[in-house]
Amino acid sequence: MPIVVFVSISRHTLGEIAAFGNAFVLAFFGLGVCFVASVAISRFAGDNRKTIVAVVLNSAFQNVTFLGFPIIYALFDARGLNGLGPATLYAIGISVPHLILGVMLASSAARRKITLGSVIENVVTFPAAFALIVALLFVGFGAPLPTVAREFFDVYLTKPFFALMLLLVGYQMPIVNPKKYLKDLTMVSGMRFIVGPLVTYALIMALGLSLKTDITPRPSMIQAIMPPGFFNFMLAWNYKLDLKLYSALIFYTTLLSLFVVLPITFMLIF
Repeated sequence: MPIVVFVSISRHTLGEIAAFGNAFVLAFFGLGVCFVASVAISRFAGDNRKTIVAVVLNSAFQNVTFLGFPIIYALFDARGLNGLGPATLYAIGISVPHLILGVMLASSAARRKITLGSVIENVVTFPAAFALIVALLFVGFGAPLPTVAREFFDVYLTKPFFALMLLLVGYQMPIVNPKKYLKDLTMVSGMRFIVGPLVTYALIMALGLSLKTDITPRPSMIQAIMPPGFFNFMLAWNYKLDLKLYSALIFYTTLLSLFVVLPITFMLIF
């Protein structure tokens, strides 16, 4: 993922990056609405702390990298359109808060202590965030990525990287009966596939952007309908939370996203 972030950003000028920088705003705003709404509804429903954390993490933080990047590449860049640029900034807008809040919430659910220093260290050493900083320095100092390096990435690395990302989406996730988690699945699906995309679309309209002519809206809409992030499962495993619950929320919403929501969204925005 860090290489994808670096190459996707360093190939552009500062002006081009600024042009699709609103992808970061779209991501952060949609994340915020889904986060607050899922917390409020889960607390109102009387869920326990571990269930609230699971629902909130999987409602607010989607799979914008391991699944989002390959899909964006297939729908945009493989067809000669620029999708990975804005998709990368969108992903950073999700991934950095995901890292911070994910660790904090998982620690809370497991009743472990966490310090401010450890949170800052996690962010600074987060590979994708570091790659973004380095790429912006390259662009800012007028040192664009050499054409040979870009072409090597596009021709030889892109497809294998994205194939590995797709394989990792389902790796080591146990398949469980969805009936036990039907309430939580409904809640997360509503946030991921209704609230998130509607908020993103509303903000696109409020910013005066066009789905047909502007570079940001369509990749952002695709990212907005991605299922819960695989990082949530990693947090559950690391903090010894309910792996079956997290697996159900990720696995079944991924199927719904790929085979129902994505085709509908594609027909609506293209």
